[in-house]
Amino acid sequence: MTRLIFALVIATLAFAQAALIPAVNLLSIGPNVVLVLILVWSAERGIAEGVIWAFPVGILLDLLALDPLGANALALIPVAVIGGLARRRVLHSGVIIPMLLVLGATLVHQAVASLVEIVTGSSLSLMGTARLAILTALLNITVVPFLYIGAAALDRLGVTRASRT
Repeated sequence: MTRLIFALVIATLAFAQAALIPAVNLLSIGPNVVLVLILVWSAERGIAEGVIWAFPVGILLDLLALDPLGANALALIPVAVIGGLARRRVLHSGVIIPMLLVLGATLVHQAVASLVEIVTGSSLSLMGTARLAILTALLNITVVPFLYIGAAALDRLGVTRASRT
């Protein structure tokens, strides 16, 4: 049941991130809530569980944003690994550690996405890409407390208690 709820939440957030947020956002960029959610989920459930969700939601984001197929999927896998390596300690350490992890995960995500763009023949401005990565990381940090509180609440309710792999 928890996975079904998570599937609905992450699919809804992917659609919102690709379609709604850009339409109503005053800035030209927005937070990558899917990235933050994958990080929190894999910190709670482990690397394998994070990768299981990172790849298909990445493909969904590629299709919605018309990115090269597999770009977001490949870029979200290291995010799941980072979250999975941190495991539950992240959610029990306060909000600062998850914010720092999201900062690092966002930069890794952007680096992988940029490599995919280069391999597919797109031209990139390294300075522009670096600025975008830093701004996105800062915006992602603002989302962490909300998802952190939600994950902690679910943990207290016993919703996220599952066998760890």
